[in-house]
Amino acid sequence: MTLVILACVVLMVPMLILNHQRNALLQMDANAKRMAKQKYVEYYLDKTDRLTLDPDRLGQGEAALNALALGHQIAQPGMEHIDLLRDSEISQEAIRYVANYDAVLPFSVLGLQHLSQQVVASRRAWIGADGNRWSDGPGEGTVDDPIVYVSTRDTDVFHTTRACSYLTHDILEARGEDMRTLRNKFGGKYSPCATCRPNLSMETVYYTLAARSYHTTPSCRTISSNVQDMKRSEAESYGKHACVRCG
Repeated sequence: MTLVILACVVLMVPMLILNHQRNALLQMDANAKRMAKQKYVEYYLDKTDRLTLDPDRLGQGEAALNALALGHQIAQPGMEHIDLLRDSEISQEAIRYVANYDAVLPFSVLGLQHLSQQVVASRRAWIGADGNRWSDGPGEGTVDDPIVYVSTRDTDVFHTTRACSYLTHDILEARGEDMRTLRNKFGGKYSPCATCRPNLSMETVYYTLAARSYHTTPSCRTISSNVQDMKRSEAESYGKHACVRCG
């Protein structure tokens, strides 16, 4: 019987550690999301010259204060020596919380009393920065290799502008008040886009038959989400050719 109980405890330890990590990650991610929103306010104030902030001091101070508070929030029985100060970073563009801690074992295993664990949560600040600017994505392009736009649908054409009519041909126009009665092809009602925030009093709004929202402009990113940007050389390597209208 003792061996059975011991085996059950051993099997439960990984599950307890995973549960601690999940709960800690939820708290850290929620905090990082709040900080990401606050960064937009700071960015706006800085850009409008209404408030000047020292980015280095601000980041260091925020990281320290938030890490101290967050350490108490994520603390759970079985977690010891929680350290969010060593590796956490808060900059003008990103928030990254790293929690290093010791997961206490219920009994000593070969003299081992705990396991070192780490939980990481990160968010990009809401300042309009391109999310994939550090990846192998298209970047900004150059004069010799500019950014072009392709439809994610199966086409062999690239475009030099998002506004090309071949990309937007399925975008329809209507009066704002007409959106009360219009239905999409699935029979559902249209609602205002949360990004561009149109209203029923507008003279012209834009929508597609397969979507659920209407928009103030055909260039709203949510209505043109089927358009992907890439460098021209990359598009050509996929066998795509220039649009006869805009290219």
